[in-house]
Amino acid sequence: MSDAPAAASRPPRDVVAREREAAKEAKRLAKEAKQARRGTEGAAAPPAAAGPSKAGKAPAAQAGQQAAPAKGAPAAVKKDGPSKPPAPTPVEAAPTTVPRLPSPRVVSLFSNVAVPRTGPLDSLASSLRTSIHPSVLTLAQHLANFSIVGADARAIAVLGALRDFVADYRTPEGAVLSRDLVQRLAPQIAALAQARPLGASVEHAIRFLKYEVSVTPVESSESEARAHILSTIDHFIRDRITHAARTIASSLAADRIRAEGEVVLTFGRSSVVEAALLEAKRKGSRFEVIVVDAQPLCEGRRLLATLLAHDVPCTYALLTSLPTLMPRASLVLLGTAAVLANGALYARAGTAAVAMLAAERQVPVVVACQTYKFSERIMLDALSGNEAGDPTAMLAHGDAPTAAPTSDADSHARLTHAEVLRTPTLGVASLLYDVTPPRFVGHVCSEAGLSGPESVAELLRDFKSAPYMHK
Repeated sequence: MSDAPAAASRPPRDVVAREREAAKEAKRLAKEAKQARRGTEGAAAPPAAAGPSKAGKAPAAQAGQQAAPAKGAPAAVKKDGPSKPPAPTPVEAAPTTVPRLPSPRVVSLFSNVAVPRTGPLDSLASSLRTSIHPSVLTLAQHLANFSIVGADARAIAVLGALRDFVADYRTPEGAVLSRDLVQRLAPQIAALAQARPLGASVEHAIRFLKYEVSVTPVESSESEARAHILSTIDHFIRDRITHAARTIASSLAADRIRAEGEVVLTFGRSSVVEAALLEAKRKGSRFEVIVVDAQPLCEGRRLLATLLAHDVPCTYALLTSLPTLMPRASLVLLGTAAVLANGALYARAGTAAVAMLAAERQVPVVVACQTYKFSERIMLDALSGNEAGDPTAMLAHGDAPTAAPTSDADSHARLTHAEVLRTPTLGVASLLYDVTPPRFVGHVCSEAGLSGPESVAELLRDFKSAPYMHK
């Protein structure tokens, strides 16, 4: 009996070698982390401790010293003067860098939410077993590391990466562009989705692109079809995202931020809200902004820097100070990642608390959002379709494993990564979004105008009646 079918289904040798190398690297990092934890427990030992070790192994590295080189690595040459760390090998990380430790335990209650994919995405390309465009791989790395945040920024970045892919695409011999390109877009989109969930705005943009590709006339030449698709991508970014945001900003600046001495409270950072505040400042309105922020992303700091650069008086505070600051506000201006069909908001975690407290204090709440973020979904809670952030971002930065707190001052500091890893019963949860019920939303401002949350369903029928919404 021939072994040809079995050999055909067997993965390539280079892929198997890379997977084995990755497994060895993970074991090595776990071993180093374990040795580092043991070293911190014996931190009271003198740094010049010397002597033979058991079984011929090198002694544990002390503070300020380098560990013994790995097997097969060239030994460092001893010279006079201060010693320099050896150059890193292709397999071993530089000795001066802290090895990436395992992620903390995931809380079982949030086991159904999407977990972020941090670190290098080399295994992402091999798992898809296909060629991913360099622009898509670069964007996937940025999305996984949260270098690009915000619904508008992510949608524009995704369309830009897919635009590069379309520009470099060539129709194979005997294939039809409208069919073959849709199929070849699928692995590119899958790579982005594996790096981070797409979200309502990105899903809408991708659905639009796939429809425009599918309806490309067969009789068109390849260059004409490609130019048409690239043009539709540019028009979507211009009309549905950029121009729509300018329209919303002008409307809010003219109708809502016009009273003398207005105090606007906002949460996090929304590009549309930021544009509205800058437009109001340009028109001469005199107002103050309270920027409420939350960890771990702290997006409000970018908004704060922009407003201060334009001489807008600001107050910055974390979410825990919201009850004290809300009585000062005369208007709450919020952004959102999506507006659901029932008028609820799917926005950055903390938005629901801001809207609820504003409704309690009878402060008007206005949401700035383009219609392309309107979603036909309905969510009753934030657990069914949420996204988990990087749990290590909530922990202390630059935290190599350290010993347990030895003083009262240490006990009030933030948890470190090492403390979480030392406690198997401790989990870390970091949800990125929450759902704000529509009864806490006063108005939704879109390019269609100012309307109540109950009108979202009607706007969905008007602005999402395009054929690509039914594909």
